[in-house]
Amino acid sequence: MPATPARPTPSEINEKLGKRLQLARKALGLTQTQVGNALGISFQQIGKYESGTNTMSVPIFLAMCRAVNVKPSVLLDEYSRL
Repeated sequence: MPATPARPTPSEINEKLGKRLQLARKALGLTQTQVGNALGISFQQIGKYESGTNTMSVPIFLAMCRAVNVKPSVLLDEYSRL
């Protein structure tokens, strides 16, 4: 019987989603300030989301995905099998 992979911790999920959003933002040439302005939050908060320090609410996650032009399903796909 194959071993069941360990479930990622919330902290690990925050970090992975944040890094993926950061890569998408940088690929578009956007700054944290630009994304923060689009969402009505500070660039510092964007940094905390991208580093995984803070957990994004679902509305913020969706808004960040829109701001960096990435489908939420692409970021969440690996977690759909847990």
